Amino acid sequence: MDKVAKSSISDRKDFFNETAARMELNPVIIEKDFWVCWVLKQLFTVKELDGMLVFKGGTSLSKCFNLIQRFSEDIDIAVDFEKLGFIGTKDPRRAGLSNTKRAVLLKEMLTACQRYIVRELIPILIARIKRILGAGDWQLLINSNDSNIVEFEYPTVIEAKLDYIRPRVILELGTHAEPVPNENYEVAPFVSEHFPQWFTEPICSVATVVARRTFWEKATILHAEYHRPLVKPMPLRYSRHYADVAVMSHAQVVDDALADIELLHSVTTHKDLFYHSGWAQYNLARPGSFHLMPRGERLSAIGRDYRKMSAMFFSDPPEFESILEQLSELEKRINNT
Repeated sequence: MDKVAKSSISDRKDFFNETAARMELNPVIIEKDFWVCWVLKQLFTVKELDGMLVFKGGTSLSKCFNLIQRFSEDIDIAVDFEKLGFIGTKDPRRAGLSNTKRAVLLKEMLTACQRYIVRELIPILIARIKRILGAGDWQLLINSNDSNIVEFEYPTVIEAKLDYIRPRVILELGTHAEPVPNENYEVAPFVSEHFPQWFTEPICSVATVVARRTFWEKATILHAEYHRPLVKPMPLRYSRHYADVAVMSHAQVVDDALADIELLHSVTTHKDLFYHSGWAQYNLARPGSFHLMPRGERLSAIGRDYRKMSAMFFSDPPEFESILEQLSELEKRINNT
């Protein structure tokens, strides 16, 4: 991948535009997909970061497991909080901790993660990127509103624009996730499939949360949203979670997840400890009382948000009504398990 990253502007334009034409996608998507994979390669091949990070979230479902056919600009990364010193008496999972003490530890953990990003991760990545790309038209910055978000502004060569997609790769790093089980999976950019002769290393191996865990992570988001008080607005772009769960509903990953209800219990227990919410009702996120379908009062807002993200899909997205039908069927299946 480094060879293409260092290639001339005209060559990269040709690679991205031709791949886009063959795949019938916008070249903006092809270019960004390349840089997403390239950033993953840097994160998981730098010796100093070995064993510290795990890839998770929606982008992993697309790039590692080919379970969803939409684009995401985010790379969700779990940082190992145990390696930041949160073990023993500082482990927020420790039995007998009061909610107050756990909240203090989680806040300390957040601060420790931000310190790690600034003092270790950023300098390591800047040195690595500079060695490969030189002091070119790129930047690696911490988001001004969230110190757990790192933005890589890559050297774009595509002049076209596309709503929702900016020429930057967003790294969302945090210590509150439980990235287990995880295994190594391969990641490759779309352009490598069409110009393999230009790649000496088209594939990189990435430590990634297994798909069935990510399925339960997303399904429990939908369950919590069902219980969100109507006076509390739903976060922006949450329709993607409904779409992702629906698209996975007929895939093998659902069979794997339903055969591992203990993993569901692990997910809800962890969320209740690390993302505690008085209204989320994680104790009811189990067969017999699980909710995937949104409340009727939320349907219009979710539908509008879903239609806005249509450009993120690689092909014509399913109708919103179809999404709801698939969620309804899957909800029944979970509750009958």
